[in-house]
Amino acid sequence: MKALIAWSVKNWQAMNVVMVGVLLLGAFSLSQLRRDFWPDFELYVLSISVEYPGASPDEIEEGILEKIEEAVRTVDGVDEMTSLAREGMGTVTLELDPDANQADAQRVLTEVTTLIGQIPSFPELAEKPDIRMNTNFVTAIRVAVMGPKVPEFSDVAGEDESSSSDVTRGPPFDHAEAKAEAALALRRVAEQIREEILALPSVSVADLVGTPDYQIDIEIPEDTLRKYNLSLQSVAQIVRANNVELPGGTLRGRSQEVLLRGSDKSSVGAGIEGIPLVSQPGGAVLTVGDLGRVRDEFSVEGSINEVNGHPAVLVSIETTSADDLIQVAEEVRQFVADGSDALPNGYSLIAMRDRSTSVKNRLNLLSKNAWMGLVLVFIVLALFLEMRLAWWVMLGIPISLLGACIYMHFGGHTLNMTSMFAFLIALGIVVDDAIVVGENIYAHREMGKSYHQAAIDGAYEVMPSVITAILTTVIAFAPIMYMEGRIKRLTVVLPMCVGAMLIISMFESLTILPSHLSHKRSRFLDVVTYLLMPLRPLAWLLQKANAGMSKLLTKCIDRIYTPILGWSLRNPAVVLSTLAGLLILSVGVVRSGMVPFLLLPKIDFGFITVQVTYPDGTPVEITNAATKRLEDAIWKVNQRSIDEKMTADPGGFVQAVQRTVGSSGDEVGSSVAGHVGGLFIQLNDIGERTVSSDDIVRMWREESGRFPGAEAVAFGATPRGPASLPIELRLMATGENLAMLDAAIERCKAKLGEYPYVSDIATDTRQGKWEYRIKVRDDAKAMGVSLADVAGTVRASYYGEEVMRLQRGRHEVPLRVRYPREDRNTLVSFNDIRVRGTDRMERPLSEIVKVDVQRGYSEISRVNQMRSISVVADVDETRGNAFNVVSDLKANFVPEFRKEFPGVQLQWGGQQEQTDETVNSLVVGFVFVLGAMFLLLTIQFNSSWQAILILSIIPFGFIGAILGHIVMNIDLTLFSIFGIVALAGVVVNDSIVLVDFINRRVADGLPLHEAIIDGGRRRFRAVLLTSVTTCAGMMPILLERSKEAQVVSPMATSLTFGLALSTLVVLVLAPVMYLVVAKISEPPAMSSSGSE
Repeated sequence: MKALIAWSVKNWQAMNVVMVGVLLLGAFSLSQLRRDFWPDFELYVLSISVEYPGASPDEIEEGILEKIEEAVRTVDGVDEMTSLAREGMGTVTLELDPDANQADAQRVLTEVTTLIGQIPSFPELAEKPDIRMNTNFVTAIRVAVMGPKVPEFSDVAGEDESSSSDVTRGPPFDHAEAKAEAALALRRVAEQIREEILALPSVSVADLVGTPDYQIDIEIPEDTLRKYNLSLQSVAQIVRANNVELPGGTLRGRSQEVLLRGSDKSSVGAGIEGIPLVSQPGGAVLTVGDLGRVRDEFSVEGSINEVNGHPAVLVSIETTSADDLIQVAEEVRQFVADGSDALPNGYSLIAMRDRSTSVKNRLNLLSKNAWMGLVLVFIVLALFLEMRLAWWVMLGIPISLLGACIYMHFGGHTLNMTSMFAFLIALGIVVDDAIVVGENIYAHREMGKSYHQAAIDGAYEVMPSVITAILTTVIAFAPIMYMEGRIKRLTVVLPMCVGAMLIISMFESLTILPSHLSHKRSRFLDVVTYLLMPLRPLAWLLQKANAGMSKLLTKCIDRIYTPILGWSLRNPAVVLSTLAGLLILSVGVVRSGMVPFLLLPKIDFGFITVQVTYPDGTPVEITNAATKRLEDAIWKVNQRSIDEKMTADPGGFVQAVQRTVGSSGDEVGSSVAGHVGGLFIQLNDIGERTVSSDDIVRMWREESGRFPGAEAVAFGATPRGPASLPIELRLMATGENLAMLDAAIERCKAKLGEYPYVSDIATDTRQGKWEYRIKVRDDAKAMGVSLADVAGTVRASYYGEEVMRLQRGRHEVPLRVRYPREDRNTLVSFNDIRVRGTDRMERPLSEIVKVDVQRGYSEISRVNQMRSISVVADVDETRGNAFNVVSDLKANFVPEFRKEFPGVQLQWGGQQEQTDETVNSLVVGFVFVLGAMFLLLTIQFNSSWQAILILSIIPFGFIGAILGHIVMNIDLTLFSIFGIVALAGVVVNDSIVLVDFINRRVADGLPLHEAIIDGGRRRFRAVLLTSVTTCAGMMPILLERSKEAQVVSPMATSLTFGLALSTLVVLVLAPVMYLVVAKISEPPAMSSSGSE
């Protein structure tokens, strides 16, 4: 290694080329990095979906899900298997292990496809399983395509009351027809807008949100069918035979070939109306349109999607792991601003849910604070070190940061919150080794050595301790790489980026830095000095301040530090017991909840939501009224924001309101049902208002009041990334204990309701529609009536007879023959349904069947082949803490629960599950880290006792971190832990520098007490400087008061406050521990660094 340092010093010009190369390539790599909020990651999820039209969740669970689960349960590499049965659809989801790669995903997909193909049978009317590997997309921005308002029915009726009283179909038909036509026209425009957005260079994924499927219904009344001796089945056969497109072969002529094709197929309602059904004796032909009506509409009647009161369809633009979120959003915003040629008069576009604004604001905030931190670090270095040395030491920061950017670019990482945390953490740490090397080179120069020789000897002398210090810091971050759960995907990039920066800084301080300090003058510095000539007065001030700081440090060492250190060495028991007491107190403060622990803080993305859910089967009108009431409430809150000056925006903090009925309006491809409604509220930027989204949700909830009859009204502020709701209890039971499971759910909901700050208590499974379960009477069976005949007739009466599936662009449209809507939507005619038996006689349904009325679930969830229901709740974090609630439940509720419901398994989900996984894996990882550090330090100092000495100082940094959170009044979060981990690395570095020097003084023959005091005095400056530079790098973030800094503040608090206290602890505790260790062990052998 000495040869490498000597070569670098000799070939200083080559080192300059390397330095410039790293800076230029790093700057290029930084400009090419994709930007996102969190790191991108591959989450492999395999879904197996089977459509079973008209089937209840119970039928789907028994006939589809259980068969699939049994078939695929042996597949290797699956982390968790979940299933969901809802009306007409069953889905089994396999989440692969977090470490799975593309090859593993392909293997599982192939194996599952083979096993599904081996299942003997599914129910007769079930469709073919759809097996696909899903990719994790992230919503970047949404575009609302808004159409003209459709007049309300009351307006139309009022205008036409006098003129249309004699029209048989009247205003209701006209109004419904107008709404249907307007909805179809809006959908066509939205599809065109989607195509144009997909044509943008940066956009790769775009889809419509919360839109029902197309559906064509041929409606013919029963009387008409009987009049012409038809049935639904016969009509379906006739339409099927006449709406076809068949190849007819090839006609080969002498000069060319002609393809023959029978083509008379229509995919729209107008074409279906012209299909002939009946030929009368007189030659007249009656078509579908003559005998009935064709509805070319949507599968859900009465679904609503409005933005700012206008009918709307939302196009959701998603980003993949190859897309830059900010670039995608900018292109889409420009597209919206420019408008589209596809927009007819009365239509408009508006951008919503733009995540790039939040990402850009926070990345800009971190960048601004990083530059401020860099300036502060340079000022600190200039105050403590000679100006030339301060410059070259500071240059190590951009070299390390841009070098890490090269690794990130070619490693496929993004510039995100986590990688920016890494840059901030390393800002002050990367100069620590350069400070140690630079100071030692100056010390050797003062011995009378030449610049060239001093650079080589000074760097080589401290090289072992520098390498050990860097490696121990890198190892300190290792547990973050091996955290369990979804949080790992957010954090794995942090230790990799920090490690890259520290390794680069180590090589820079041992090669490039000595080469710069190996000669008296530097042309580069001469040029810089010339360019910065106007700042000469500032340089003069810094020189004066440097001289003053040197005098001040000398006084502090002589008059304050040395007497305190002498007293501490004489009273080691008092020092150790005092610090141990403080450590126990800090741990007690965390355990008591005085400093609450929250895995991930709520991040204000600038939007809020609410979803209202009524019992399945509730009329759309009730859901519509509830969502209108919620919309009125948010506009009242918005007016309050204007009156009370909560925002600088004259229009209030509400920018846009999306109201949906029939879906939550949130998920792409989500199921559509009339009993569900929701609102999405776009707020202005958090910097433009004095209240957080949580505060707005609280006001909204109070203004809205209660909703009698609703099963759940769930308000939400913002997504928490991969973290779920604060409280989630997952209850699981086998088929024999379902009654006990229902009772257990109510017990858990009642218990959570006892906490005043717990809100939005809900379950993921609710009561479904009422079911008429039909059984054939024994006497009817004797007459040849089978259940298949009855079920087929009833199904045709209400569900209809499916003719075919038509292809309309990218959509598959079912075509059915059904009774008119007014007949299907009433039970009056249920008993009049006539069933034909084997004797060709038709009998009323009431004479041949018994009807059992029951009610099942609207959805059935299963986890690992057991019925599963989750009870979830949110927590008002201004009044309480989820950690305390869960702790109380575990201590006082769970033991009683297990005794009361022995057949029900209780598991913790949501944030609690992820917190347990994260904390447990961190604890295990930190134990291994301590072992690795112990090994390195033992090798470095050739003394296991001195290794224990240094490691025993790490926990005391925790005291300052906890004190900082109390002073700043913020929660302890995952990012606080990142700060504590970085703190451990700095504490170890400082301890190594101090202990290494004391060892040298002992080896020089000084008595133990004198060696310890001299070592403390000589290394006081270096230890203080490494700590102060790190604190200076963090100071801008610590003092940042904007709400965007709410995520990074805990990290800066842990590191700054922890370091402020641990520096004092190191300067006092390390010498005291050295004395104690020396008394209980043999005199330590000199380390390799000290013998040189």
